[in-house]
Amino acid sequence: MLSKISEQRMHVVRWVLVIGWGLLIFSLFYDPISHGLTDPANGWSLLRDQTLLMDQDPGRCVQVQGECVPLEPYAIGARIFWGMVVPCGIFIVFVFGHETWRRICPLYFFSQIPRALGIPPRSSIKAFPWLERNHFYLQFGLFFLGLNGRILLVNSVRPILGTFLVLTLLSSAGVVWLLGGRSWSHYVCP
Repeated sequence: MLSKISEQRMHVVRWVLVIGWGLLIFSLFYDPISHGLTDPANGWSLLRDQTLLMDQDPGRCVQVQGECVPLEPYAIGARIFWGMVVPCGIFIVFVFGHETWRRICPLYFFSQIPRALGIPPRSSIKAFPWLERNHFYLQFGLFFLGLNGRILLVNSVRPILGTFLVLTLLSSAGVVWLLGGRSWSHYVCP
């Protein structure tokens, strides 16, 4: 079904996704907008958080060691990433299949920047026979580190999540610059 969509249209979809990723990552470092969107006094926002009004009622407030914690409007970049982007990626893979995901994956699109700029690969995957034989172990290890890093470090600290995402994008481009082709997608991406 989606395989019949032309590559030119998919290229536009990839650009939209990469721009969205860029805006999301930028919002993890600097976000003056979403505080106003989560403010319960903002009557027009669909993102206003009514639970922030609980700190005004001593019977329902969030208590830590017997004291009410003041609740304030917050930035939503990390919530969008963990609550919308990641589940949508999983949904696309399960419903539309792996081939659809490969066509729209923002990491794959970003990893092809060296090739698009005409920068030749420094080497080939054939120069790394260990990686060819053991890439599943590397991918599983990176997946394991990523999950544990998410739980321990990345989950709620927006600048660390932004740094993690930027490093992931740079790693994808760096692997393809080093090894060429689809080496990031085939041998490294967890």
